[in-house]
Amino acid sequence: MQKEPHPYPLDANPLIKEVSGHLFTFEEKIFGMNLTQLLTDLGIATGSFSFTGSLPIIPRLIVCALITIAAMIFVHGKIQGRSLAYWLYLLMRSKTIPAKTIWHPIQKNRANSPQGERQYPSVQAVWMPIALLQNGIGGKIHQQKKRDIARYWMALEIEGKNICLLPESEQVRVFRRFEGFLNGLEFHLQFLSLSEQIDPQNAPALTFQKDALSLLAHTPHLQAFQKASLHEQERQMTTCTRTRHFLIVSVSNAETSLRHPDGASRSVLSSIAHLLTFRKAALLSQVQVLDHLRIRVSIVRKAIQQLDMRIWTLENEEFLQLFACCLAPGSALPTFIPELVPSEKQRSYQTHVHQNKHSLLPTAPIASVHDQTRGEKKKAIQAHHIKTPQHTIKQTQTTYKKQVRGIHGTFFYTSPSNQNRYETGVIEVADLLAPSAITLMPDVLQIQTGTQKRYTQTFTITGYGHHLLCGWINNLHDLGLPLLISSHFEPIDSRFMIMKLEQALTKLESQRLSDQKTLRITKADQNVEAEQIRRVTNALASRKLKIFDISITICIHASTRERLEQRSRYLLSHLRDMQIQARSALYQQDLAWQSCLPTGLDLLQNWVKLTSDVVSTMLPGTSGTVGTPTGVFLGYTGSDLSRRPVYLNPWSSDKKIANPHIVVIGETGQGKSWLGKTIATGCMGLGLADVIVLDKDDDYFPLHETLSGESQRYNLARSCPINLFDIPFGPADVDPDDPADILAEFFDNSLMAGLALLVTDEDTKLTKSEEAYLITVARAAYAASGITSEAIRHHPDTLLKQAPTLVDFIAKMQTTPASSESMRQSLLERLEKAAYLFQGQTSISLEKPLTIFSIKELDSKWFALMTYVVQNFLMRHRALRRDDRYLAYIVEEASYLLKNAAGRRYLESGSRGFRKLGIAQITLSQHPRDFLEAGQVVLSNAGTVFFLGMQRTAVEKLHLPEELERILIQSIPGQCVLRMGNEYASLTIWSNPIYRAIFTTDPVEQRAMRQKASRQGKTVS
Repeated sequence: MQKEPHPYPLDANPLIKEVSGHLFTFEEKIFGMNLTQLLTDLGIATGSFSFTGSLPIIPRLIVCALITIAAMIFVHGKIQGRSLAYWLYLLMRSKTIPAKTIWHPIQKNRANSPQGERQYPSVQAVWMPIALLQNGIGGKIHQQKKRDIARYWMALEIEGKNICLLPESEQVRVFRRFEGFLNGLEFHLQFLSLSEQIDPQNAPALTFQKDALSLLAHTPHLQAFQKASLHEQERQMTTCTRTRHFLIVSVSNAETSLRHPDGASRSVLSSIAHLLTFRKAALLSQVQVLDHLRIRVSIVRKAIQQLDMRIWTLENEEFLQLFACCLAPGSALPTFIPELVPSEKQRSYQTHVHQNKHSLLPTAPIASVHDQTRGEKKKAIQAHHIKTPQHTIKQTQTTYKKQVRGIHGTFFYTSPSNQNRYETGVIEVADLLAPSAITLMPDVLQIQTGTQKRYTQTFTITGYGHHLLCGWINNLHDLGLPLLISSHFEPIDSRFMIMKLEQALTKLESQRLSDQKTLRITKADQNVEAEQIRRVTNALASRKLKIFDISITICIHASTRERLEQRSRYLLSHLRDMQIQARSALYQQDLAWQSCLPTGLDLLQNWVKLTSDVVSTMLPGTSGTVGTPTGVFLGYTGSDLSRRPVYLNPWSSDKKIANPHIVVIGETGQGKSWLGKTIATGCMGLGLADVIVLDKDDDYFPLHETLSGESQRYNLARSCPINLFDIPFGPADVDPDDPADILAEFFDNSLMAGLALLVTDEDTKLTKSEEAYLITVARAAYAASGITSEAIRHHPDTLLKQAPTLVDFIAKMQTTPASSESMRQSLLERLEKAAYLFQGQTSISLEKPLTIFSIKELDSKWFALMTYVVQNFLMRHRALRRDDRYLAYIVEEASYLLKNAAGRRYLESGSRGFRKLGIAQITLSQHPRDFLEAGQVVLSNAGTVFFLGMQRTAVEKLHLPEELERILIQSIPGQCVLRMGNEYASLTIWSNPIYRAIFTTDPVEQRAMRQKASRQGKTVS
């Protein structure tokens, strides 16, 4: 079977290549740019000739020629891709809009301003496109020809995946789904992608770590260790960026599609009759418009979720923050969360409910007072209490004084609620969001917030390269520049496009027939172009394709003009490398800036027509941040200025991971132990989990010494503080109505496996008679301790009794007859040889954050046994204290267990069952090739996997994209491939200097640190 061509990049699919390469060519013929120029030239020539009819023939010809030449210069002359006439229009327009606007209340009376002071227009009145905000819905109502035109919109944040790093078949599946959604889209969409530098003071992940410090008060060493780590993270975050993607869905009652939802157009007679009646079409009510908005949002949410992307609606505070990021990019932005003023006492007085006819819902009874002078506050309060007959209601209630910080300053108001949340109708949204001043220049926009000034410059995309890969917009964010990219998708009626394409095809065919009759040679590309039009027309008619008007605007900002110019040059150079044509929005900076606001409006309307299969490659959110929003700081994705931090919380509720288990595999010296210790200390420092380590090489001994008194370590080669016979169940596991024998289940599934490891070698197994005799002895030993199946069923607290020990088991065996005396003596001898390992009841608890079980000095034949013992202890701990903190169980080196069938079985059972108990099994192995074969069950049950440097033969088994394979084959220490679920990313593990002394296992580094410490000791002495 012939393989279907890959539809991405753009030049891989013939239809996409033809359309993207030639749609611009016949766009001018279809939509008449050349025709417009021709008609303009003919109109000017004939008009000038008729207006100069009174002149003699010679002067008349001269004047007509001069007028025609001048007009042709204006029409055909171009400056930066625009006609000279349009350029002059932009110059004239720039003189009519205010060059500078400042913040002041809209209702402020200019007569009160000092005489001689220059009056600048209000920022809110001139530039603010939002007046209403409620339940995450923004809106504005303005009058047009004595009718209220209402627009409402919602902002949704989307979080994508690293689709570009997925296998090719998965990429095709995702983008074809998005293409299918675009083919059925009938309304305008706006995508916003925002790249910004991370603020260490407000970053959610760092805030989460700061809040967790209070949980470490009882472990001062760990708290100090976490504080130092947090300080280092804050220093590193100043060079990191983050990218967020938003989708804006809007609706207006002026849309014609809302009046004719079935898509039917007026007939000629009905249109004439409608014009003759001089009646305007009735507009939809606000309630109907809001219903349409919710329908559109539900359609978009479903489509995005089908792409395996996360999408959620922004709340009021989040909506305000997004708007502020677009209005004043790069400025220090507030949270817009009100706070109670502590000095203001609660008081009761009469308030008045003011009903706003333009509000989405009736407003709350709240009085609004801005940060004005004391006299202005008094006037505002008095004006607020003026009674109106129809819209004022008296009531008495307790009020609270609050303050909320906006972009310009702090606002004070009173409210009947003491909750810290945004309240609709309290303060004008425009007042909260408006910057202090905006200065408009031909090529730059200056935005002032308080005393801080930022400079922004916008560029519009006028041409797209034909070799762009899917998700190419994310390549711009990888530059590490503070960018705001706004993409507007406006679907064009397919019937209209089919009609235009048929007209173009008719012209081409008539030209071909004319050439045949006159025996002229037809142009080489004429037949090709005709075939392309036929294919596009057929695709449009079958609804497999749709044509969109696309407008992409890029806003870049900086603190100074010089830095802005440097960033602009850097951006334009990369756009040229990507074969993308862009130009500055000269004399249109205000329109381009407003087109980047999250309102669903494109005022610039610099449209380029593209088909839906090409538009689907512009899907934002195709490169998400791997990891969870908060958690253990692991390292970075990206490099240089585009570094993005990666965090991991195996039990995150914000971004759920299917399985909390983690696997780390890589050759020796690649950083496995470092990564394991980073995860361990992070879990402890955040209070996420207690850590239990099965340490084969004593790699965690330095960490144990550092956390003096806050860690416990046990050498299992000398004695094991865990009772081999503990039952891994609690009273809550007993169901009185279930006839199952929980004690027999423990014997069959757990205890016999542990005893088998104790009395047999790796190559031998228990015989049927030996197993039956051991079960008989076990029942007798547990019965002597008061633990029987009947007692457990009637009294579940029986499971809390102390289980028999190995000494008790041996004593019971000595008095229990067997079918074969030699078998009994053989079992006794083997049990007595191992009796030194288990000397009594379990004598440890997990009261300390870190528990280390060292098996470095233990004979390798006992490795699997100790794995069983530790695992059985963890299961009993969770059964009795399942509501305690989570547990992170680290198996420092799993290769020794995978060689043993029983040890491999315990690792596999833990990877299957630990999730329900709140235990994350973290498995490390330095033998990747063996682990990929013997550890398949453990690997498939791990929600997160880290692949470090390994040999090519092992890499080929992973079937990774070429880019990720190269990272593993290069084997650079600290570089790894992270897989979380079905998402991949390249990760640079954090090399924290605070960790180095206790984390490193490199003998060269250890020797250098010992010599340095020795020199420092001599200097001090």
